[in-house]
Amino acid sequence: MTAAPIRTLTRRRTLTAGESGSLWAASPSCGILEFRGTRLRLTVDDPAEVLFPTDCGLSLIAALDGGEGPDLKGVNALDIGAGSGLYSVALLAAGAERVTALDINPASAAQTAANVVANGLDTTRLTCITSPLVEYTPDERFDLVITNPPHLPYDPSYARGDGLETALVARRGGRAVYDDVVECVDVLLAPGGTLLMAHSSLADIPRTVAELTARGYESDALEIFEMDIPLLAYAEHRDAMLSLLKERRAAGRAEFDGTRFTVHALMFRRPWDAPHR
Repeated sequence: MTAAPIRTLTRRRTLTAGESGSLWAASPSCGILEFRGTRLRLTVDDPAEVLFPTDCGLSLIAALDGGEGPDLKGVNALDIGAGSGLYSVALLAAGAERVTALDINPASAAQTAANVVANGLDTTRLTCITSPLVEYTPDERFDLVITNPPHLPYDPSYARGDGLETALVARRGGRAVYDDVVECVDVLLAPGGTLLMAHSSLADIPRTVAELTARGYESDALEIFEMDIPLLAYAEHRDAMLSLLKERRAAGRAEFDGTRFTVHALMFRRPWDAPHR
């Protein structure tokens, strides 16, 4: 099967510059959003333990709410890097039959479950698992995999080893989880299934697209969002982080302008005749 090239983006949103995300109807650590006709509320009880969803992560929800993307009713889905449960809540509210929320941070499971309960959704359709992606061995394949990987480059001066920090910072120049998703996707995704990804331009979008299309996946871009690089949380290390990003840009592995970057809401479809691995 010949993979279709990623199509020309038809929609682009430029988010307001500044310290506050503009996709939320309220400020962190509590936000309100509407997804496919349902009003949802996301809360983080302790922002020091679980990262409140950023505009980078929320951009994929916004793109899927625009009428694009797959039918979510009845799917068995895997939420990689579930965090506070943004995607898990949205999927269940949209009619997913089951959602598995996977995160390396132990605090994620309780927060995800709490947000599912707070939105009046059925917790029996939710399974929370604490594990690194590369160590996760499910006994089934999923109809849909959704993820917003960490995308900031690692440096020991500002990176920590806790689950909260790894929601933003990743090794391999910010590509560690992207690489792991590409490596594991054939094991996780059923033939004919869909991978949905919020992909930062700071982490080499063309590489991810090329590697998945080489495997026969059809690729599509739902929407592109322009926003601020999240430097506020790293004010003391701003110069160090920007220096690393500029090195990656010079090597053709990152795209940004000043302190503005883009997030692409991407969809990849695994062919029906994909071999089992």
